[in-house]
Amino acid sequence: MKMILKIVEKIERVIIVALLFGLLLIVAYTTIVFLSLLLGGILSAIQDSFTENNIMKHLHGIFGGFLSVLIGIELLHTIKMYLKEDVVHVEIVLLVALIGISRHVIDLDFKHIEPLTIFGIAALIIALSTGYFLIKKAGYKLTKKKKH
Repeated sequence: MKMILKIVEKIERVIIVALLFGLLLIVAYTTIVFLSLLLGGILSAIQDSFTENNIMKHLHGIFGGFLSVLIGIELLHTIKMYLKEDVVHVEIVLLVALIGISRHVIDLDFKHIEPLTIFGIAALIIALSTGYFLIKKAGYKLTKKKKH
């Protein structure tokens, strides 16, 4: 029985490492694409007229792309921490969820969305933020007690 568990753990470790490198490739690719689109957007914005609508469209894409790369980096961090400690850190998962919902909010067209959907998203943001705050606060107290 112990031998079977060791084999399963080794296979699990190989899968996690494969996921880590796959995600690393995706984040690197996404970063390159984001930076090239950012540079292209800046150059086209210089050529185009700087109307308010045009600038907002470019900023919308820039922030969405930036948050996508940031989500990938946070997921990489989560997998690294799991490999080091065999524990998924809930605060990192909540942070990834907050970044993801923030990216979604940036992409929303508030003129064509139902009010109930907006309230639902707001409730989700409040719940995730509260959870993140409470976990950070509890973690701070635990480390503070350990020092004394």
